[in-house]
Amino acid sequence: MVMPASIFFETDEVIVIADIHPKAPVHLLIIPKAFYPDFYSAPPEILALLDQTAKQVAEKLGVTNHFRIIVNNGFGQEVDHIHYHFLSDRGIEKLRFLK
Repeated sequence: MVMPASIFFETDEVIVIADIHPKAPVHLLIIPKAFYPDFYSAPPEILALLDQTAKQVAEKLGVTNHFRIIVNNGFGQEVDHIHYHFLSDRGIEKLRFLK
């Protein structure tokens, strides 16, 4: 099932979208386009891609010293596709979606 998404950032390898059940004023999901069901199945280059994307998101929002990254693996994982949750209570004024 494909759901519409509010896209904040996108490349050929990764997409960053708004979480549909936000837990903070800024709650984004950083998702690789290649499929890996969980953290341990993702190769190091995918984890590095997610880390680098999180840095880019923090810079775009101006929150480089004020954000949290959460990765669920197994317990708490609702979607079987690795993704990072990017949360901050700052930066909402810079949050602009592509669509």
